[in-house]
Amino acid sequence: MGLKLLTRKRNTEVTRPADMGAFDERYNAYFPRLFAYVRSCVGGEIPAEDIVIQAFSRAFSHPDSADEHRFRTVLFRTARQLCRPALKQAPVDGDDRLNPREREILSLVFDAGLTREQIAQLFRIRQSTVGTLLMTGLRKLKEQTSPAAAAAYLKLA
Repeated sequence: MGLKLLTRKRNTEVTRPADMGAFDERYNAYFPRLFAYVRSCVGGEIPAEDIVIQAFSRAFSHPDSADEHRFRTVLFRTARQLCRPALKQAPVDGDDRLNPREREILSLVFDAGLTREQIAQLFRIRQSTVGTLLMTGLRKLKEQTSPAAAAAYLKLA
């Protein structure tokens, strides 16, 4: 029994520096993308930093955090859940034709750099649905920023 205790202690001492290196690597790899996504959701740097820290803390303490793919999913899903209250309170601009889901998909693609497959896992929907929401959102943005729309806006001003 005493030998098992010593063996367990020795194993944790050996793996601990590697875990810290993995923590630093993951933090440095995911922080910019996660921060950009969260900042686009909450609209400010201070609340975004708090949410990102909480998301990393929860993702690293998750039982499946050793698997890189699962870690990324848990990290962004946690951040998304933490952003929900801010998204509900955010005033909707009358000129913005995007619905909240399209806006979030666009942010995950362009701010966070996630793939359609990763977003589908995050939302727990099909990849084809992600593609449809992405294309619909992009089409709406294009129509909103088209030269004809800009000319009509300038005539009103």
